[in-house]
Amino acid sequence: MCDVIVDLDLGTPEEEVLWEKAVDFFVSLLDSDDVAPEADAPDIMVRTAFKPNGRVSKRLIFQDRTWADAFLDFWEDQKLQAAAV
Repeated sequence: MCDVIVDLDLGTPEEEVLWEKAVDFFVSLLDSDDVAPEADAPDIMVRTAFKPNGRVSKRLIFQDRTWADAFLDFWEDQKLQAAAV
């Protein structure tokens, strides 16, 4: 099995806070009864790095592309909702 790696650059402290809330909410959704009982919640590993310019980079490692794609769709939706407020 190959891991699926998602790298995200977070441009502002506000985006970092939004990302943390999005990850927490995404995991709580997966842990709810809305996910089919036979489906396993994805194993997710998160690594944080700081770039020389001071920006924060998050690397998410998923064991399945389906969950990685679902998170990316969810993350994009969260950013759009935050921008609309």
